[in-house]
Amino acid sequence: MHVWDELTLEQFAVMVTAVEEAYLNNVIDEYGARLEWAKTRDTTIPSKLDAAAKRQLIPHFASVVLNLIERGWIELTEEPTLDRRHDAEPISGASLHDTLHDPASWMETPDGRRRMVTLTQTEAWELLTRQASNAVEAED
Repeated sequence: MHVWDELTLEQFAVMVTAVEEAYLNNVIDEYGARLEWAKTRDTTIPSKLDAAAKRQLIPHFASVVLNLIERGWIELTEEPTLDRRHDAEPISGASLHDTLHDPASWMETPDGRRRMVTLTQTEAWELLTRQASNAVEAED
């Protein structure tokens, strides 16, 4: 069994987003799309979650992301500007809590706010998936 197979659907959506170095505001749509794919087996169907459904999922996904950060598998950064993307430091402490519970981190708010919080995988995740891949190859 591969480490990806052991993830919940929510964790999987977060980790796919982190591997792609995409924004936190993509996670819930990634999850919604995977829900649709599980029902239809059609990977071209996008998420059907509306804004209200996404808002309800924020607290749950905040805890999923926090758990993956605590495992050392992902980091969050917030871009000060697009041209300084790689200058951003990992978000931690009280700022991490505030970021994860701010709806603007997850989706565009009714007033048009949207934070550009980037998810990235860590070296620990890369090592874990590489080791798991090597173990699977050795079994074959």
